[in-house]
Amino acid sequence: MTIAISEPEPHLLSADIHDELSNYEQQIYKYRAGELDETKMQKWRLHFGTYAQRQEGVQMQRIKIPGGFLSADQLTCLADAADQFGSGFIHFTTREDAQIYYVKLEETPALLRFLAASGITSREACGNTVRNITACYRAGTSAFEAFDVLPYAQALFRYLVRNKHNQNLGRKFKIAFEGCTDDHSALRIQDIGLWAINRIVDGETRRGFRVYLGGGLGAGPHLAYRYADFLPVDDLLNLAAATLRLFDRYGERKARMKARMKFLIETMGWEVFRAALDEERELVGPIPLTDYLEAEEELVPLSARIPGSRNPGSAGIPAHLEREARSVGLPLMDRRIDDPQFQSWVGDSVIAHRLERFRGVHVRIKLGDLTAVKARGLAEVGRRFSSAQLRISIDQNIYLPWVLADRLADLYEALGELGLAERGAGKIADVTTCPGSDTCRLGIASAKGLGNVLGNALGNTAHDQAVSPSLPQNADLARLLRVKISGCPNGCAQHSIASIGFYAAALTHEDRSVPAYFVTVGGQAQLDHAQFGSLLGKFPARNCVQLTETLLELYGKEKLPTEEFHDFVDRTGAERLKQILEPLRQIPSFADDPSFYEDFGHEHERFAVRKGIKGECAGSTVAETVPTIEAAWEGLAQAEALFYHKEYQSAVLAAYEAAAAAARVSLYPRLVDPFDSDEALWEFENLFVLSGETQGAWRGISSTFGELKLSGISAAAVRQTSVCRNGATASSREPNRQTEVCRTAAEVCPTPEDAARRIIETARQFANYIVERHARATAAAGEARA
Repeated sequence: MTIAISEPEPHLLSADIHDELSNYEQQIYKYRAGELDETKMQKWRLHFGTYAQRQEGVQMQRIKIPGGFLSADQLTCLADAADQFGSGFIHFTTREDAQIYYVKLEETPALLRFLAASGITSREACGNTVRNITACYRAGTSAFEAFDVLPYAQALFRYLVRNKHNQNLGRKFKIAFEGCTDDHSALRIQDIGLWAINRIVDGETRRGFRVYLGGGLGAGPHLAYRYADFLPVDDLLNLAAATLRLFDRYGERKARMKARMKFLIETMGWEVFRAALDEERELVGPIPLTDYLEAEEELVPLSARIPGSRNPGSAGIPAHLEREARSVGLPLMDRRIDDPQFQSWVGDSVIAHRLERFRGVHVRIKLGDLTAVKARGLAEVGRRFSSAQLRISIDQNIYLPWVLADRLADLYEALGELGLAERGAGKIADVTTCPGSDTCRLGIASAKGLGNVLGNALGNTAHDQAVSPSLPQNADLARLLRVKISGCPNGCAQHSIASIGFYAAALTHEDRSVPAYFVTVGGQAQLDHAQFGSLLGKFPARNCVQLTETLLELYGKEKLPTEEFHDFVDRTGAERLKQILEPLRQIPSFADDPSFYEDFGHEHERFAVRKGIKGECAGSTVAETVPTIEAAWEGLAQAEALFYHKEYQSAVLAAYEAAAAAARVSLYPRLVDPFDSDEALWEFENLFVLSGETQGAWRGISSTFGELKLSGISAAAVRQTSVCRNGATASSREPNRQTEVCRTAAEVCPTPEDAARRIIETARQFANYIVERHARATAAAGEARA
């Protein structure tokens, strides 16, 4: 079969994106030529979302989908990319990312250009920076939301992506938005969780957020603290910037497993951290949200903008779309709606919408995996039935936000043709998994393998109790439970907040390795009731299906009327559950049952835990090459030579780079390795100046050198414009022209010579300061040892 793949159009790329991808390509060439060390290449890869895969010689490409908002054309682009550069399938993650596998490193720049032509980026999808910002998949369509949070999530993404203030954090940083009364975004496990709130102020409705800070999963999960009951939306960027500056300044960097913000808060204490954040917010000051916020109308399809809706204003809407939107009603004579299969699918997949004529529809994507062929088909379904809009949920499903109610039967048939009309979306059989050991370097066992087997078993249970009698009598209540499986303790599948959670481990029996899972029960993520599951112990993988059925059977027999599972777990107690499940810890001998020694999905392979393999979840630290002050002196010598030859603009740039080289000398021992000079000067200011270590010296160093550079470049440019086209010098009016062009609110710009001299001298002073600072530090260290 021939697959038609559209080619990207380079002219659609902005100059900045074109340059940064060309630079990335150059770094790969240097790495292959042996001119760039492994750690530095890792840092570059992660910066662009390129993650080393378990299989040698290939990469996983993580792709950001901000707020989970995906157009039909973008989904088609992802499908084409998966075919052209990967293995022909897409994996959707619990951070609303898309991932493509088996990508060659040399082809990643071409892949990223291909994606960028459709408005898709992978920038900062991995590494020590702000990861993909997630939002409730129902945003803008929910009947139970305070307001649409998606525009705010995308505004914050636009503000933070490529922002020099958050490119070199101690560890990754996660942000999520929720607008509904129920939490579909797991706010309490985020570094920043933002819940939409409306408040009446002076008789007017004002938008804001309840703010949670310091959550996270992994081996040491923490629930976020409530920082503010109402943060006006206009303060959103101020809060984010201040929080990131504090985390960057004081967060751990050496002990990688203690480097998340949750541990910084634990170390400082919540009240101390909160006070420091309040102070930092005053220092940051206002950051206009309007510079990054797009109108909500742009996210609402034309067919939904009709008189009487909550998005009024149908002027300019094509007549046929308005007629279609007005004429929606349930088709009384359509026999398809009486089909029990269709009714069951509607019960699981279709939810109320804020507009009467529309419905929201879940499309179950099993284990988050979608082939490129099905992705193209689903994109077309999105065009036909959902105004070409789709959303990714943290449950790894796709949501169609704009489906007309009277087209549900047609949609069901269209999804059925793609094999995507399965029931159970968001229910117990809809198991959430990470890739686990199938492709992840840190994976211990195949989370997908167990997820597939467990999902099938629970699917049979949920739809046919004759197949498995373990489902409680109140089947609907049990079906609302969630099962999540992670391939290692890091928790990418969010197992800690699952009703029944698993994370992979290993056991040893008869000198053989046995795939196993730690099991947690009773977790949930609902804001004021959020809690992590109780640990029940470690069990062989082959017993995990029976373990799940045992728990469900016990729940069915002993629960109180309407008692939810987490309440049942709390009342029953972990110790009793451990006693009941104790027999399932047993491992038969290899001779009696060799299947216990095989991993699900890898039955013909010998199971073994890979030793000495480092994952990249914690990001990279610093390159092997140690920066020295000699680089700064060399840069200054070059600047002086350029100044002597009256190449003032080049002299300015050389001096700026020299100052950054000096800053790197102090940053390296702190395990900070900035990508560029702007970042180096900012990191020095944030880590040393704003922390008080310089005792007031070099305050505002980042902006100072930035202004000196701009002044020098501007002065040189003005001088160039004062030269006549025939090469002769300008008339005696030249000084007046320069004054007129260069005048600012504060002063007249200097001459090119003066501007270059100023930045050279300032850079020299800074380099001398770095030398003196390190001399003092060395002397103090010697005295301490003595």
